Amino acid sequence: MEEMKDDDKSHHLIYQVLGISDKEGNLINLYQNKGRFLYKYAGTFLEEATKLCFLETFPESATKKITNTIGQRPKTFEIDCLEGNNAIEIKWRDATTDGDHIIPRSQAPAWNERIVSSIRLSRQRL
Repeated sequence: MEEMKDDDKSHHLIYQVLGISDKEGNLINLYQNKGRFLYKYAGTFLEEATKLCFLETFPESATKKITNTIGQRPKTFEIDCLEGNNAIEIKWRDATTDGDHIIPRSQAPAWNERIVSSIRLSRQRL
């Protein structure tokens, strides 16, 4: 909270227009920053822990980057857990995209649906 005292507070003008006090505006900022920190590190931790579980169960599995041969963006795709022919993408519920999900589903290769199914399956098992 000490570091936030020097932050730009120009957005507090909007808070004032909405009738939010300075004290409440500071709390909004505090909890928003705590939330960002929590989601960033909790998500990373959960994804890495899940990868370790897959690695324990499937010792031959690995994270793998593959070149995008279909379009220009993204340049590569990262498969979180490649086990044989099974490509598993690991995300936690509130995760944001890491940039390799920008192809519309209608243009995605057939293996994409298997990845989506794997995500649902891995989420249910966690």
